[in-house]
Amino acid sequence: MKLFGLLIGLLIAQMATAQDCNCAYTITKTGMYDGKSLKIAPGSTVCIKAGAYTYLRLNNFVGTPDKPIRFINCGGLVDVNYPTGSSTGIAFQGCRYFQITGTGDKRYEYGIRISQTGTNISGLNITNMSSDCEVDHMEVSNTGFAGIMIKTDPTCDPATQRANFTMYNVKVHHNYVHDTKGEGLYIGNSFWNGGMTRNCDGVDVKVFPHNIVGLEIAYNRTENTGCEGIQYACAPESQVHHNTVYNSGIDPFDPYQDNGVQIGGGVSGRFYNNTIRKAQGTGLMIVGHLGPNYIYNNIITKAGDNGIFVDERAGSLPNVDIVLANNTINKVKGEGIKLYNETQNTYILNTAITGVGDNKYLSTLNSKVRFTAQNNFTASNNKEAKYKNGDGEEDEDYHTVSSSPLINKGQDVRRFGIVTDLDDVARPKGGAFDIGAYETGANGARQSAPVLAELAETVVVRAFPSPCVDQLTVRLSNEEVITDLSIVDRAGRVLSRHQPSAPAAEITLPVNQLSSGVYLIRIATGIGQYVGRFLKQ
Repeated sequence: MKLFGLLIGLLIAQMATAQDCNCAYTITKTGMYDGKSLKIAPGSTVCIKAGAYTYLRLNNFVGTPDKPIRFINCGGLVDVNYPTGSSTGIAFQGCRYFQITGTGDKRYEYGIRISQTGTNISGLNITNMSSDCEVDHMEVSNTGFAGIMIKTDPTCDPATQRANFTMYNVKVHHNYVHDTKGEGLYIGNSFWNGGMTRNCDGVDVKVFPHNIVGLEIAYNRTENTGCEGIQYACAPESQVHHNTVYNSGIDPFDPYQDNGVQIGGGVSGRFYNNTIRKAQGTGLMIVGHLGPNYIYNNIITKAGDNGIFVDERAGSLPNVDIVLANNTINKVKGEGIKLYNETQNTYILNTAITGVGDNKYLSTLNSKVRFTAQNNFTASNNKEAKYKNGDGEEDEDYHTVSSSPLINKGQDVRRFGIVTDLDDVARPKGGAFDIGAYETGANGARQSAPVLAELAETVVVRAFPSPCVDQLTVRLSNEEVITDLSIVDRAGRVLSRHQPSAPAAEITLPVNQLSSGVYLIRIATGIGQYVGRFLKQ
């Protein structure tokens, strides 16, 4: 009787757990699940019951923009481990408007864990023309290839190619990825500029990969990755911020894949408030960019090669801005910043470069490289910058002491949308911008609390109606006041800019002059920048 009572108690506890998770459907074992066959409605919660799995295939789960389908761990930790198999740990195919989150049990920061995959196999794959997805609070490790991979490679099927398919609204945040054979995060195809050769009906043809419109990569941590900690591409108006990349490129399958972060072809937008430590190659590699790109408030330290390297590829837009501002570069074996891009306008501003190889703070490919370098600090030894602890091994601290020569020596870069520092403290303090990633202000006095706290949820740009005909209304989901709004085409060109006479939470603007198609909306507020999209009929 006692055993019977115990079993009944366990059954009741499991039922209560499932009820607490608000499950429309519960996955309980390894296998393939089809949302269409299961008739999973938009807005449903699909629970993954706590326990061990070898792999999960999740196909054709389609929500709506306001009612995404949510996959969540229920009742504890979900652990996916398949070291000898040929299947991705968790794979989404043909899915849209969905979220996978490991927040189902407060006992676990990362409630969904992919702990091992087979040779050349990634941990989480989102492919086969999937779109509009959110990935958060997952731990991925010991993968045979990338930790998290999100892209659909182009094939001979025209539906997979750039002219016909765009991936939208990819949000990857608060994940921990470590000990991977390939990249930690691999988002977007690597061949945006030159395309890929496919043999279609016996003929070699060049096909081009899709764009990702609305990419945000934030608050992730990568460690001990075989290749780059983060590699992303094909992403106009992307936002990549508050990530930590540590010990990357430790066992690359290609000698040039050993960097901290690689920003690949087809990228424009913002890369800010990131920390890159102990990359075996270059700390930050920027190649084949779409532009404009704003790179600021980043710390790059202990790289085996250059701190930042900028180059271009076929298809890179000429005459756009590449802004490198308020970055801190220290103790890299190569050069501080190396520029090989000849057709863009590069600005190096308010940047601290110390302790680099042979004291080469900045070099260019040739005299054709167009750059402006102003209000920067360079020194052979970081002690001259007077950081709190620039020599630490695992406890480096690049905040400055009150006597630092970096304080109040920078120029005003608010024209580039830079209004906070790496701690999200407002810039400037003490009347002028500081040099480097942190803002100290007059007499070393820092603000007691950050202006911009880490957001618990993603801020959404609401644009309606969509599709629109003559006018469009735009507001942010958190009701933040809008100070500047731009409409940008899919090539990254700014078509119009709107600055309200008085800051407002909602802006209505004419769009009748635009031709039919998808457009980006770039919004600036007093404390942040956001990107959305809309469809013009």
